[in-house]
Amino acid sequence: MGVVVKRYKDTKLKELVDTETGEIIDTSELGLIQRASTGEISISSKTYAYLDTNVLSNLIKIGIKQVDLALLITLSSNLLIGCNVCMKDENDPHTTSSIAKLIGNSDQAVKIKLNRLLKLKALHYGILKENKRLGKVYIINPHIIRKGLKFKASLGIIFM
Repeated sequence: MGVVVKRYKDTKLKELVDTETGEIIDTSELGLIQRASTGEISISSKTYAYLDTNVLSNLIKIGIKQVDLALLITLSSNLLIGCNVCMKDENDPHTTSSIAKLIGNSDQAVKIKLNRLLKLKALHYGILKENKRLGKVYIINPHIIRKGLKFKASLGIIFM
């Protein structure tokens, strides 16, 4: 879970009022700040992914299966920043077998699900030009789910 932080708005105080005497004291030169709660919170997390809900709605409208959507979200739990490669751990990309082991299905059942995601262009399987050392990898379409803000240029060609 992320850290919950209360949000505040700071305002520079120009004057104070003495409640007993009613005297107004000029504080514009002192740099006093009044902090008031905004009634909002922010939740910070070190690892998060962006989900484009408009594209998600379109996938649902064209009939993406719930199991395929669940697989896509599961795969997004460990994406390589900047290129959206589905990673098994810090060094190795997912394979069909590692995905099958992750979700507890057979290789054949997972391959069928992956092929449906490939057909919907939610996923790409191939060599990423900028990361050839990884070999053939599964890449999630950054128009749907992405980790990070800047991406390798080849993703723009793959997912046009």
